This record gives sequence, C-alpha cells and structure tokens, in this order.
Amino acid sequence: MIIDPTELKPDTVYKMMSNTIFPRPIAWISTAGEGGTNLAPYSYFIPVSTVPPCVMVSFGRHENGGLKDTIRNILDTQKATISLAHDVHASPIEASSEPLPYGVSESENCGIDMKTVLEAYPPMVADAQAALLCSLHQVTELKESPMTIAFLKIEHFYYAEGVVDERYNVHLHNIGRVGRDYLVGAKRIKV
Repeated sequence: MIIDPTELKPDTVYKMMSNTIFPRPIAWISTAGEGGTNLAPYSYFIPVSTVPPCVMVSFGRHENGGLKDTIRNILDTQKATISLAHDVHASPIEASSEPLPYGVSESENCGIDMKTVLEAYPPMVADAQAALLCSLHQVTELKESPMTIAFLKIEHFYYAEGVVDERYNVHLHNIGRVGRDYLVGAKRIKV
C-alpha cells in the first residue's frame, strides 16, 4: 500500500507519523517566561549532533497561528532545560500538555515540583533522573509548514546519583511516545 500524504489532512498525517515512528523520546522542556516557568512536553525531539552536542525539537503553532510559549521563551532567553521523563511522569506529562494562557506556569498549575541545578538555566523537573541544560544554537522555519525547528546545544548534562557509571554508561528508563500512548519498560535486546 502506498499512501500520498499530500492527499490527507494534516491531523491524519500526524497520526500516521506518530504511530509509525516510535518510540519517540519526550523532551519535557522548561523555559523561563513571563509569570514563571513554562513546562511542556514535545515528542518531535531527537539528537542530531555530537560536535557540538545538539538535539532538535520541532514546535508547531498555537491554534491562533502564534508561536507556542516554549519556543517564544527560547527565542527570548536563548535557554531551555529538557527533563527526561520516566514511568512516574506519564500523568504529569499529560497534564502539562494542556494549553494554558501565556504567563501561567504549568509546573505550578499541575503541582510538578521543579529544582534549579544551575542558576543560568531554567529549572528541571525535580525528580527527573536526567536533564539537558541547553542554549539555542540555531533555529529554522520548515518550508511550506507552520513548524519551527530549534537546534538546542547541550551545555551541561545532569544525572541523578547512580545513573552514570564509571565508564560514562547511562542507565535510564525513559518513557517514549507511541501515538497517543506512552511506552514504559521497552524490552532491550542485545545483538
């Protein structure tokens, strides 16, 4: 079966992509903005470079066509913190994805505890096992699309005690996005 995405509605294309390209990691991004800390999940997120260490996040638009709060804050402050979510975060992630007026803090509204690990960066989710403290490296608009693509340079890695071993192996149990659902505890296989 061959399907031409140009013959489909955008929400159908999104559904097909999100149910085909999985599991997708979740960038739970905190930014500093008017009214406090903005916290929102993005699953169009992936590592793209090690020199410099960069991740890419794709931001859609508000229904009114304006920039979403997260990318707006990143453009203003040039900083973002990405908390990596694990199984206990599924409900808080879902809650923090609900649209709120600009200036209303999702972390406060949803009762999500935050902590600052370096003063120059927005706070991270307090019980996250890992976080990426980032600066804006590059931004581009995707042609023929309302998407804004941000490349965020990882300036610092944060890990909870015991997550990284002496050989810099990282041991995390992140959750991922599979369509509208989350994937927890995916089975690893070694080849």
